[in-house]
Amino acid sequence: MIILLSYIGKRSSVVLLIGLVLALLLPEVSRILRPALPFLVSLVLGLAIARLDILGVLGEFASLRKTCLLLSLVLVLMPMTCILLVTVWRLLGLDENSELLLVVFAAAPPLSSATSLSLLLGYNARITLQMTLLATLATPILGPLCFAIIDVPTNIELISMVLRIAGMIAGGFVVGVSLQAILGKQSIEHHPQAFNGAVALVMVLFLFPLFDGVVEYVMEEPLLSAAVLWLAIVLNIGGNLVVRFISRRFTDVDKANALGLMFGNRNISIYLALLPLNPLLSIFIAASQIPMYATPALFGRDKSSQN
Repeated sequence: MIILLSYIGKRSSVVLLIGLVLALLLPEVSRILRPALPFLVSLVLGLAIARLDILGVLGEFASLRKTCLLLSLVLVLMPMTCILLVTVWRLLGLDENSELLLVVFAAAPPLSSATSLSLLLGYNARITLQMTLLATLATPILGPLCFAIIDVPTNIELISMVLRIAGMIAGGFVVGVSLQAILGKQSIEHHPQAFNGAVALVMVLFLFPLFDGVVEYVMEEPLLSAAVLWLAIVLNIGGNLVVRFISRRFTDVDKANALGLMFGNRNISIYLALLPLNPLLSIFIAASQIPMYATPALFGRDKSSQN
């Protein structure tokens, strides 16, 4: 089993792209797995946490100055980005119905696997880990705050949103700590490719409920779906590149690349598991998986160019 998982782990970028195709071709599986989405959100987060030296990471937040700096970056990443995106959107006079997509993007923490992606691509994994963890812990507060600031209707009470986000994140920590206790931290560290393979398979499974009903929606509104796909690509890849470019004026390349990665790749699926069914949101979150899952293939060259 370890050999098989290691084989998959070494080819994780290809496996993720194949997963995207399968999720599109097997809508019935997506429909069956949709109720499991909150658990799968916790599972993906838990797999990321299982690799952490949790006490060591928490110990790094003992420095008040460092924690305040990281928290400032998280505030820029989430509520400040939310205000900026929606303000620009409104100044351009664009569709008000699409504002929800911008808020969902900005209100989400970095992707749970952002640290693994940073390691894979040779970026600064330490700041990725620290910011992802802090942003994830802050999401039950900052996420609903973004919706409250912009006043986008969600048909869900603010307190309920806070509690449900907190429940998914707490579930992720329980899964992560449990996996570490069962498998052993040393065993996880000694078989990194096998664990990468397990993560890749879970991420493929995670894709299916995200695509529930999406093919039907796309067939009904092809032009709107194309516009949403374009928005998802601009926010992910465009935002990634812009943040890299700006950050390189203030820090080193590896850290700037990590900041760009975190900006573009976000755990927006939290809100699909949380908010009432919305076809436009479903298309956006499904479309966002394409640049996310293509990130290792798209930016792998960037790693080689630095070496």
